[in-house]
Amino acid sequence: MVSLYRAFPFWNSLSELQQAKVLDDTIIREYEAGEYLEKQPGLYVVSDGSITAYGTHEDGRRRVVFMAGWLQSLLLTPTFLADFTASSLDLHIQEPSEICFIPYSAWNETEQEVPEAYEFSKEVLSRQMNAMFFSICLRMEKDISKRVAMVLLRLYERLSEGDTIRISHEALAEIAGVAREVVTRNVAILKEKGLVETGRGKIRLTDLQQLKIYAGGGSYDSTEG
Repeated sequence: MVSLYRAFPFWNSLSELQQAKVLDDTIIREYEAGEYLEKQPGLYVVSDGSITAYGTHEDGRRRVVFMAGWLQSLLLTPTFLADFTASSLDLHIQEPSEICFIPYSAWNETEQEVPEAYEFSKEVLSRQMNAMFFSICLRMEKDISKRVAMVLLRLYERLSEGDTIRISHEALAEIAGVAREVVTRNVAILKEKGLVETGRGKIRLTDLQQLKIYAGGGSYDSTEG
């Protein structure tokens, strides 16, 4: 289990009694690749692995709306879940993962008692809304190689291990919203430009600054520190 003090920057603002209550309220479960999390209101903390949230819209298309990697959180409030009335939301596990879950009723008590926890929740929700906005901007980019570059930068900010992103072309295609073969061709374009190197199940960003310029410049998640 992850030590929650590493995932919660406000941990030392909690009293020992409050820390004990958070730990008591936390449900820990291990997931295999390909499983789906039961969607419930509450805070999800990634102890190991990652969570990918998909929205299936009325047109039947499934799109990645946000992701969380190691020590990152997703917060599903009742209001946030209600916003998906026009589409379904699925929480998918793409690699073996351990997830800590705090039910919303218990987490809401902590938010009310500790201002720093409330601010943490606001930041988590802000990142999620930013990610949803990013997914809209991504679909507007017609140049597929630039779209793939945008996704790689996003993953670098969220899930990377140094300059390396562990992801299959199939998963990358799901996020970019194109076929796997199209992603493979366009990753090859980025490789020819000297912006990335590829390996089995991973992509290394060899020139981060030039990749940002190619994709349109800057960071794609201003909420990331």
